[in-house]
Amino acid sequence: MLRYALIILAHCILLFQIRCGLGKDNGTGTVCDCKCNCVVQMGVAKKNIKDWIDVPNNSNKFPIGEKELGSKRQPNPSSCVKAAAKSLRSGIYKIEIEKLNISDLEVFCEEDVDFGGWIVVQRRVNDSVDFYRTWDEYKKGFGDLKGSYWIGLEKLYALTSSCEQELYIQLARRNGKKYYAKYSRFLIGDESKNFALRKVGNYSGTAIDSLTYHLGVPFSTHDHDTDVSKKNCAQVHKGAWWFRRCYTCHLNGVYGRRKYGVNWNSLSTEESFVFSQMMIRPAHIFWRRLMLRNSIRCA
Repeated sequence: MLRYALIILAHCILLFQIRCGLGKDNGTGTVCDCKCNCVVQMGVAKKNIKDWIDVPNNSNKFPIGEKELGSKRQPNPSSCVKAAAKSLRSGIYKIEIEKLNISDLEVFCEEDVDFGGWIVVQRRVNDSVDFYRTWDEYKKGFGDLKGSYWIGLEKLYALTSSCEQELYIQLARRNGKKYYAKYSRFLIGDESKNFALRKVGNYSGTAIDSLTYHLGVPFSTHDHDTDVSKKNCAQVHKGAWWFRRCYTCHLNGVYGRRKYGVNWNSLSTEESFVFSQMMIRPAHIFWRRLMLRNSIRCA
């Protein structure tokens, strides 16, 4: 009981601090109805969550709620912010996606970048995974969670449409130089809209913006051509992406190809990058709106 009371108290303190520190909502955007985690400032709040979880109580050997609910399994969190909050270590964790009725999806949580809490949705590290695939494969996802990987358009849509997400892209060149591009809002449409790239928000970073060019563009594969070019961009460039005419960035190209491979044209049009990683996490603005509306549902 003491442990449970301490967590409630800590939650109330955090809520009070957020209300006082963030001011009034500006009324823009939408508030998602997903089951997310009560975090505003990622680094500080995640540390607080870890502290709450680790409050010692030798008289209770059960996790919170388990003693009262018996052996009933508690639901998995809906993002990496809470899933990795106790360990604060990068690795594979289980989350749930209510929109798809998935209760135990394994994802890779990145905790070593920008205060952590990121779900990896795309990664290229070598040529062990072929990214020249069909529409159905890109819809479902493929690859190795610890290696080259694509989470799947269906899951990406469910995650980005349920909660406001921000996007972080990491890139590395052959010479070892590293770059990043961060976008304040990332949203794609559903399959009826061909998983079109609907929002990217504001850009910040060192990579120079190459993604905004693709805003509003449907996703395209070699067997599901939706680009506005006279040629099939996915077929020509042996990958799949939000192709327009054809691209200013393409992270799903042929790994190792010298020119038209894993590309970010704002940095180089003649070079294929040796590493790329796309990650999402709930946007800060979401936490503020959720707190101000008193509609918190903690995972």
